[in-house]
Amino acid sequence: MKVISKYIAFVLCCVLTVSCEIDNYDEPDATIQGALYDHNGQPLQVNHGSGYIRMREVSWAKGDENVFIGNQTLKVQQDGTYRNTKWFPGEYRMLPYAGNFFPYDDEKLEGDDAGELVKISGTTSRDFTVTPYLTIEWVKKPTVTADGFLECSVRFKRNQKAGYEMPDVREAWLRVSRTVNTSGSDGQYFKKEIVLTNAMEGQEITFKTDIALKYTGIDYWIRVSMDCKAVAGKPETNYPGVNSPNFTTIEKLFVP
Repeated sequence: MKVISKYIAFVLCCVLTVSCEIDNYDEPDATIQGALYDHNGQPLQVNHGSGYIRMREVSWAKGDENVFIGNQTLKVQQDGTYRNTKWFPGEYRMLPYAGNFFPYDDEKLEGDDAGELVKISGTTSRDFTVTPYLTIEWVKKPTVTADGFLECSVRFKRNQKAGYEMPDVREAWLRVSRTVNTSGSDGQYFKKEIVLTNAMEGQEITFKTDIALKYTGIDYWIRVSMDCKAVAGKPETNYPGVNSPNFTTIEKLFVP
């Protein structure tokens, strides 16, 4: 038994030694940060933690075309900003990808050389401008009625990118949350979507909660989401990310 125990201990020591020798890379210490903006220069509103920036490290291969390079993803916050403080330095192809906007660098979209070449070291900032499928603006920001319901209204505008068809709208939702992360909205407040048509573009669309707000003396965070659809028989509208929702800005409302 003693011999077996000593043998097992010896094997474990060897494994640990080899592991230490192989894992000799410096820890990632670079910061990459920036924002996605729409074609009007406004921060792009997205779902919390959306993986809308594709990263491809070209410096890893050191010019060897036989070396496989996988893609990584940067997460984007609700207001279109992103920041990662634990990134490996190097040269990357950065590509806004499959989000709630028309394809970026569409001529090379699936190619290895798609996107912008960015050298990341220390703290590096890189912003991108994209064209969202929809621009949604508040007409009347959220308020509480005398009987405790929440009301608001918006209008939307469809956007068209040169060389593309105009997107077709699908539906709209009112998102009401007790945290700033509105993707975790309370479904009791708005149970059924508003069906949209292209003819409603530019019109004021009113939203009202299905029930009165359940709590007072707290803050609520509210936003409206709308999305587009791929139309049967129109493959030219099946854009990457066309079903990803576009949003208003988030409004914070204190209910006394």
